[in-house]
Amino acid sequence: MDAVKRRQWVLLGIGLAAVGACTVLSGGLAVSRVRDFGGQAALRLADGLQAYVWLAPRSTSFGVPFVFHYYSAGRPFGLHIHLWDDRRQYRTIAITEVVLAYQDGVVVRKQAAWTRQLHPFTQFSSSAAGLIRTEMFMLSDRLEGLVGRHTDVTITLKGQLVKVNGERVAFEAAASFKAESRLRV
Repeated sequence: MDAVKRRQWVLLGIGLAAVGACTVLSGGLAVSRVRDFGGQAALRLADGLQAYVWLAPRSTSFGVPFVFHYYSAGRPFGLHIHLWDDRRQYRTIAITEVVLAYQDGVVVRKQAAWTRQLHPFTQFSSSAAGLIRTEMFMLSDRLEGLVGRHTDVTITLKGQLVKVNGERVAFEAAASFKAESRLRV
């Protein structure tokens, strides 16, 4: 091997070692690609009962420690539902139909058999008077894989709430979500 070739190999080795050292010392390269929907929405289900909902993406992540990390979030999107019943009137929520109205005019109707029980919950708050305990019923759950497209969408939930005494109360509530995308390196 002549001196020019040897020098090229030495310089290449030094360059690769420098890049490797910088990668390890800086924590590596991180790439994040997120497609989701901004914010949460409040849905009025019945008098005195409000649910908070948002669309959450499915996420994946992989990498080699100190060298590379990749995070991705996107389709399908599940609908998270949180509700608190501080009057303790309702025990069950049953969603029977979901209507997805996309910005481009496409409407998708999905029959759902999603029923969940609200569970007893104690909320602790503090005030000048001291610690306040509020007994209530609450639910925190998710409708998996509900939205399959990443475009602005209005979601309408239809179903029934079941009171503690067995009385059924029908509801229909809608919320709109705006699609957002981010790529970070």
